[in-house]
Amino acid sequence: MKVTPFAAATLAAVTIALHPLPAAAQAPDKPTGAIDSRALVVGLGAIGGVVAFNALALGLSALPGGLAYAGAATVPAEMSVAMSRVYATTSAVIGGWLGYASAGQSSQGAALDSRLVAAGAGAVMGAVTFNVLAAPFGIVPLAGGALEPVAVDVALGSRLIAATTAGAGALGANWLYDRWTGQQSDYKYLGSLAVGAVAGVAVGNVLSAGTLGVLPYYPGAGAANAAGALASGAAQAASRVYVIGSGVLGAWAADYLYRR
Repeated sequence: MKVTPFAAATLAAVTIALHPLPAAAQAPDKPTGAIDSRALVVGLGAIGGVVAFNALALGLSALPGGLAYAGAATVPAEMSVAMSRVYATTSAVIGGWLGYASAGQSSQGAALDSRLVAAGAGAVMGAVTFNVLAAPFGIVPLAGGALEPVAVDVALGSRLIAATTAGAGALGANWLYDRWTGQQSDYKYLGSLAVGAVAGVAVGNVLSAGTLGVLPYYPGAGAANAAGALASGAAQAASRVYVIGSGVLGAWAADYLYRR
């Protein structure tokens, strides 16, 4: 958020991925403690969306591992936030799966779907847990070198990329799952969750920093936008939680409004 410092999921878009989407042929409610195959596939799709964007837009050096930065090479800002997007999304998806597994039947008559609430809360906790466990290994573990300074605008823009690409990956994976199973999801509802998640991240950016941020979507974007305030290491790590949290809140708001 440095993706942060966020993650999800946005991933809240991640929340979308982790929420079992309504289908024409609705399967029986899952027992508590179980994760259905749709949630697994869509969660992996959210991660895949972020990874695919990083690789296609920035190259393989935008993925964790740091092989391109061995020796004295420093890690450009747009690359370090890209790696952080992968960590944020993955940790949020894992946390969302665990939250979803702890939920029981879907509360269709409630203000918010209980499984969506559980998955969203789990996604946020997943990002928090990653930050705590990864702290001894640096802001971006396995980056491969010293990190160049990250401008606040770049960190904020990375949050938007995370939410959008994770949501796109989740939508694509759900569509493929429908084709495989012969079911038909309620894509109007799904679209509202996706829009709500991205909108939540955008609103969070504006409220916290007064700007949407600058999208670091090409090699050199970090250097081109290096002017202005720089994000501290702590702020970069916290960004992972912010992006997931704001995305989750946006998805919850969309779910609430859709029911009305």
